[in-house]
Amino acid sequence: MAFESHNASTDELDLAVSDLGPLAWVLDELRKSLDTATKAVKRFVRDAEAARGSDLATIDTSALRIARQQVHTSVGALNMVGLNGPATVLRSMEQTVQGFVQRPDRCDETMSTHFERASFALIQYLDATVAGKPLSPVNLFPQYKALQEFLAAERIHPADLWDFEQSRTDARLSFETTPATPSAALRAEMDKWVLHVVKSGDTAAAKSLRDRFLALHAGASAPLDRLWAVTAATFEAIALGLLPLDLYVKRMPSRVLSAFNQVLKGEEAPQ
Repeated sequence: MAFESHNASTDELDLAVSDLGPLAWVLDELRKSLDTATKAVKRFVRDAEAARGSDLATIDTSALRIARQQVHTSVGALNMVGLNGPATVLRSMEQTVQGFVQRPDRCDETMSTHFERASFALIQYLDATVAGKPLSPVNLFPQYKALQEFLAAERIHPADLWDFEQSRTDARLSFETTPATPSAALRAEMDKWVLHVVKSGDTAAAKSLRDRFLALHAGASAPLDRLWAVTAATFEAIALGLLPLDLYVKRMPSRVLSAFNQVLKGEEAPQ
């Protein structure tokens, strides 16, 4: 497969069950549009390579412009059926094609391959959804990241593909622990443990952080309790070896500690 499987949220599962009809129609049209766009990009790459060293401005971009418009229409179709994560990836593909039109010199075999892989992954994702086996949009992040890097995006993060409003839950965790509140002493402990987790993936430190955030969750009210619960779950996943320490995971603790500091200062609770 083009990507690893991540479980979809309950809302995504409900969406797949209720909207299979419209999605099936969108998928058929999208498949045709992406096939046309991929072929147009490949052809454009060949023309651009042949024109290297001469005037790239003379290359015919009409087919590429038509392909961009088709992809643009497909973005709206995915948004219409509520697939905002995949639509975000498709929007990046549209912007990539537009970037080729504006800067033919940047259209090379590597970017053509990235575009084709994104097209394949997106269709594979939607095929699985239509078949009643929906996946999380985060599965599309590797392809999305490659396109966003070409576009020189300021922010590139897996959360770009999440629908926060749909995925939020107010359910409280049930467990035995002593409730805690943010304090300077607790922050000092966390600094030490976070350093061990980020530097070496220390499982003991990750478990300590999990326990502290569970205690914070027990002592907090909405919406802060949700943040502490998600943070505790993340550290537990790290402790169990279920969440690889990539760049994005390593950035998480510093952002959570920043939120912790906001609470200590009496500022508005992070959402």
